[in-house]
Amino acid sequence: MVDIAVIEFENIPVSAVHTLQETIPVYPGVKALHVAQNRIREKTHIQSLGIAVADFAIIHSHADLHRAVQDVGVPSVLKTAESGYDGKGQYVLRSTEDVKSLAHLPLEQGYILERLIEIEKEISIIIAVDRNVSHTFFPVAQNTHVDGVLSESVVPAGVSTDLQKQAQEIAYAIATSLEMVGILAVEFFISKSGKLIVNEIAPRPHNSGHWSQDACNVSQFEQLIRIACGLPMRAVHLLTPCVMRNVFGDNIIDEEIHQDHRNSISLYGKQPRAKRKMGHINSLLY
Repeated sequence: MVDIAVIEFENIPVSAVHTLQETIPVYPGVKALHVAQNRIREKTHIQSLGIAVADFAIIHSHADLHRAVQDVGVPSVLKTAESGYDGKGQYVLRSTEDVKSLAHLPLEQGYILERLIEIEKEISIIIAVDRNVSHTFFPVAQNTHVDGVLSESVVPAGVSTDLQKQAQEIAYAIATSLEMVGILAVEFFISKSGKLIVNEIAPRPHNSGHWSQDACNVSQFEQLIRIACGLPMRAVHLLTPCVMRNVFGDNIIDEEIHQDHRNSISLYGKQPRAKRKMGHINSLLY
């Protein structure tokens, strides 16, 4: 007998969640899933809130793509509207000539062309919202991506108090608009001029928050279970600075990492392959 369901991955059929909701509560719910699992809906929704996103165009044909390259400009990146993550389904255009190499793509399935931004940093924030619409924030993390895949997250992030407050306000606005109950991660670019630009959202525990398992008094996972079970959320406190590093299929974990008591290693039990996330290491900086 199942009493409550939560999701760990947003790319699941909304129809399945509708069916589940007829008998049990499902968190975060249909609205958040519907928006977050499609980049066209995600970008359009966030933009409708008056929140900055990168310049983008909606693509459903090769004619759309040719027009968009002129309007959005290059360098830019073409992304699938659905099912793309960790750099999958993404194609960087450095010049207008690069469009020719994409002639094989089934653009009618839906894509976006997004202007590449010169960025200073990448950060993310996680907001937790309970059934009573009370909310808590996890500290802002500074992220490093390699080939479109998160490599490491550092807390505390090296950003101003003002930017942290802006990130909280934006995350709260998005969570409220999606009628969130659960965990929402919001990823940002910080432009060279210091402006926050939303990259994407995820209505679930997020890779850039795995450091919370060891560096906070409550992890993002525990907070989600508390929300789902109707238990009081815990106020979030960062206990120590931390670096979270992902372990990939082609990584070797050095013996020194095992021997240092400040390192906590979590492995996922997956079949190894290059660029696949196999686990993560939280290194506590005390």
